[in-house]
Amino acid sequence: MMPAGVVLLLAVVPSSPGESPVELEVGARRAFDEGVELRGDGGKARTAFARAAAAYDELWKQGYHNPALALNRARAHRLAGDLPGSIAAFHAGLAAARYDRTLQAALDDARAAVSYPLDGELATQCRPRPAGGIGARMSPAEAYLAAGLLWLMVCLGVARFVMTRAPWWLIFAGAWLVSLAVLGGLWWQDWRRQTAEESRPLVVVKNEVILRKGNGESYPPRLEPKLPEGAEARELTRRGGWVQVELGGGAVGWLPEGAVIGGER
Repeated sequence: MMPAGVVLLLAVVPSSPGESPVELEVGARRAFDEGVELRGDGGKARTAFARAAAAYDELWKQGYHNPALALNRARAHRLAGDLPGSIAAFHAGLAAARYDRTLQAALDDARAAVSYPLDGELATQCRPRPAGGIGARMSPAEAYLAAGLLWLMVCLGVARFVMTRAPWWLIFAGAWLVSLAVLGGLWWQDWRRQTAEESRPLVVVKNEVILRKGNGESYPPRLEPKLPEGAEARELTRRGGWVQVELGGGAVGWLPEGAVIGGER
């Protein structure tokens, strides 16, 4: 019997040649379960998780973009020893479901496993910006609901003032109106910043590499030492087999295309 989630996916995305989506889903689950059973043997377990990750990757390529698949895909990559692939998969999932709390928490956990330097300019430049602020955690629907409740309190205060003529009801309404304005301003500012950042493709460093000042090995390092595996950056442009990126701290430099995954949406 087909899993219900897979049946739903088949209704909206046509299958491609080769393995069907159902076969991919079943194979991925079996490989993942095999990896769990082989956890006493690290090498064999990672091989099984890698098979699961490959199957989940294929499902994602076929268009099955949902938080559950994104989470399974990212976890399989991480358990296979592919931390950069896991981080990239979490970001892909959040691009499809920006406000999913489980994916946000799991991405934070994966980021904590990256071997960022403890001090120096590279330490401050290569760490990703934390997803803070109301706009990163509150969806538009939740923002509208909160705004509606605040506006209801404003209306209540005004109505009570009209009925009683007690001045403190105007103060009550004014306080809620200020809260509504602050909420709206903060959410809009955070949402615009995050949207502008996400307009540039994300790349993840898959091998330790030096960020250089130009697109060639002859250019001096922009920062030293090497960027750690799993570091994130935003792509600016590509030229001659190199990609120009901006790190979380604002530093701009060039990396070989082969040293990163992602980008060029």
